[in-house]
Order: sequence, then C-alpha cells, then structure tokens
Amino acid sequence: MSAVLQPRSMTAELEGHFRAFPDIPREVVLKIELLSRGHWFTDAALAATKGSLVKSYRLFSYDLVSMDSLKRGEARQVPEWFFVFQGPYDLRPVMVQTTMDPNSPYVVDVVDGRLVLTEGGRIICNVSYPTEPAYYKKKFDDGVLYHEIIAYGYFVTVFRQCQYWGPKEECRFCDINENARQMKESKEFTLNAPTKRPEYVEEVGREVSREVLATDGHQAGVRFLITGGTITKTLQGMTEDEFYARYLRALKYGGPRRHVALQTNAKTKDETKWLHAQGMDEHNANMEVWDRRLFEWINPGKNRRIGYDEWVRRLVDSVDVLGEFNVRPNFVGGIEMAKPHGFATIKEAVDSTTAGLEFMMSHGVDPRFNQWRREPKTNLVKEHEQPPVPTEFYIRLMTNRYEIWKKYGLSLPVKREFTVARRYMGNDHGTYDDFPLLMEAPWYQDPRCRTPEEVLARAAGWTTPRKLSIHGPADAG
Repeated sequence: MSAVLQPRSMTAELEGHFRAFPDIPREVVLKIELLSRGHWFTDAALAATKGSLVKSYRLFSYDLVSMDSLKRGEARQVPEWFFVFQGPYDLRPVMVQTTMDPNSPYVVDVVDGRLVLTEGGRIICNVSYPTEPAYYKKKFDDGVLYHEIIAYGYFVTVFRQCQYWGPKEECRFCDINENARQMKESKEFTLNAPTKRPEYVEEVGREVSREVLATDGHQAGVRFLITGGTITKTLQGMTEDEFYARYLRALKYGGPRRHVALQTNAKTKDETKWLHAQGMDEHNANMEVWDRRLFEWINPGKNRRIGYDEWVRRLVDSVDVLGEFNVRPNFVGGIEMAKPHGFATIKEAVDSTTAGLEFMMSHGVDPRFNQWRREPKTNLVKEHEQPPVPTEFYIRLMTNRYEIWKKYGLSLPVKREFTVARRYMGNDHGTYDDFPLLMEAPWYQDPRCRTPEEVLARAAGWTTPRKLSIHGPADAG
C-alpha cells in the first residue's frame, strides 16, 4: 500500500523560513505571511471585536475576497489591524492590516478566554485588537460618522473614485473604483458620496487634535494623509491641484502642530511649490513598481499621462522643495512577480527593485512598500491567476531596504501620529518600518516588553501601561 502524502502545514513553512533566515525578525516573517495569504476570524473572535478600531476600507479593500461574500457582517466588525505577539515563538508585537480570506490557513480564534492566531489547530501566537478612539462614536447631524471622514486619526480619502477608468487606464493592481462600489452596495456605510465636504474634514481634524490633547495631556503633533483618485481633467469645476488644495488648507491650518501629506500623481517642481504653499509638508507620488517595463504595463494611465522618466524626475525634483525624505512614493511590493509579465525569479525581482531603492534613497526619496494583496476585482486578478508571492521575495527585498536605510542614515520611523501604536510600531500594511524598529528601537530590545501595552508604555515613557487593545471577550464592549 502506498503512503498518503499529507499537505505541508503553514507552521512548518514558517519554521522553515525561521531556519533559512535566522537573522531576520520572526515577527516580520509571520506578518508577511498574514498579509500575503490573508486570515479569517471565528465567530468567537468576531464577537470579541466589539469596541475595537473597525476596518475603514479607506481606499482599497485590502481583502482577498469581495465584500458581498462576507455573510456575517464582517466588514463593519473586523478591526483595521490587529497585533500579533508572544506565543511559542516569543514574538514581539507588530501590527497586521486585516486582510480577509475564508480559505486562509491562518485563523484568529478564542482559546481559554484569549484571542490567538491558529493554523491547523495549532496556536502560533497571541492576538489583540486596537481599541477605538473616542471620536469614532461621533457623527454629524446628517448621520455621517466622524471616522468615515478620517480613519484612525490619519487617513483621509477625499475622492473615492479615480478618473483612470477601465483596463486601458486603471492601475492593474488597484480596486479603488470597485471598492467604492461595493461599499455603497453593502448599505453598511454612512458616507457613499464620491467626495468629502472640506468643512467635515476640517471639523474631524479638530476633533482629532482635541482628543490628542485630552489623552496626551499636551497638544502633541499629529499627521494626516490626504489621498484619493486621479483627476485627469476636472472635478467639481476644479483641476486636480485645486481640488486637493482645499483639503490641504483645511487640515494644515485647521489646528495646531500639523504635518500633512498629499498622495497624488507626480507633480512638477512648480506644482510642488504651489501645493507646499497650500499646506503640503510631504508628497507621496505612488510609482507602484520600479522596473520600466512593468511600470508601463501595470500603470497604463500614469504611463500615458506622465511617463516613467518624467515620474522619476519629478520625484527627485520634489526633494528640493519639500526636503530630504519628505517625498515618499508607495510601491506595491510583490507586483514585480505578477503574472503573466512579471519577473520569473525572486532574484530578478529583488535585484530590480533594490536598484530603485538605491537610486531613490541616494536622492533623498523615501520609498514605502504596501504589500500586494491580490484583491479579486482588480485587473491583474481577473485576467490571470495570481498565486501568493513567495515569502522569500519580501524577506530579501525588505532586508535590502533596511541595509540601504542604514547606508543613508535615515532616522527610526517614529512619527507623531494620533494612534500611539503607529507612532512607535510602524505601519500595518507592510514590513518596511518593522525591520529598523525591531532591529534597533530600544522598546523592542527590552525582553520584558512583549505585549502591545508593554512595548508602547516603554516607547512613550509611561510609568504604567494603558489599555490599548482587546485581548479577549472579557475586554470587548
């Protein structure tokens, strides 16, 4: 009788990566896996989300399944991100953006009254959900919730659609238009208009500053990111620059100690100067992929309207206006290997993007990497099967980014943000901040700090930890 081969468990694969890359933080490897393959929540884990920072669907869906396939009302229950920590691998806490997929091997569950991450019935680590801010309960007279105007005190999507429309214009990884459509069809959101009222943005920005004053005991600085779809001609009678400038002014000059980033197409030096005068401190002209051939394929609208060489030139020129590392384009890490035209090998893909990292950082540009989520209604996924990008790709690329980060002497990615976790623990959507923080931040080197509360108390200098997350059903509500 022949033996039946059992499928290799993801836990075994995780441990294989730990052995293959012993100098890489294990927290990074797990986070890469959770963003790449998604995760799911049992009924018990879903019930424990009450009182947590709810997922905003702020720009894209960041899910591996469409919203209409979520039958338990998950879209208005799951957290924006969650923390993974401790467990048999003694992990330090990192933030993971919620990426729903019922077919994922990774499942958040409740065991012995605690939230845990499991795979095949095995516990990988503990989990907790961030608690919601006080302003999340507030709403305008027309019923629009404050947090649908500004998510987690930072993210402001002011135009929910994009005028790059259809397969000949849209960026192939992007589901901004489909996400706006599914949010409206769900009837679960209080704001379905394609644009946000500037006076609403200004008021919620003020509420964010008021809450910071109340929680921190002084008027600490805050950051906002203004983003939205491309405006190729006009919107509400305004050009792209004119439209977004209204929100720059509302946030930059609507309260104290503001750092305001704008995310749009690449701008000329004169346009950057004008937007800077309107209140823009930082610009994110998202290039998405470094390789010229892939840029032309992945970004047909951006390539037609601006082009590769001009995009790169504008990134470099913007540094002269905004200063070193205040030009922060996003790259969708992993689309270098998208089928059918992406690189065939990990080495080719890593080498290409690493060359871009070297060029950009040597010119004062700070590239960010949002890990590709393979949303089902994007052009890339609809037209070709897209398997998960190998975890090794992300490990090697982010290792290279960290080495180049050290080479050019960048500071630790600590930012004065509304959410204390985002101040000291980086971002939820990728691992580019996790590398330098886990390797060098003092609060991550202290073996006594293993829960989110302990790490953040150490980082912020609090004498006692504060309640910042939900660890189980007893904390929910």
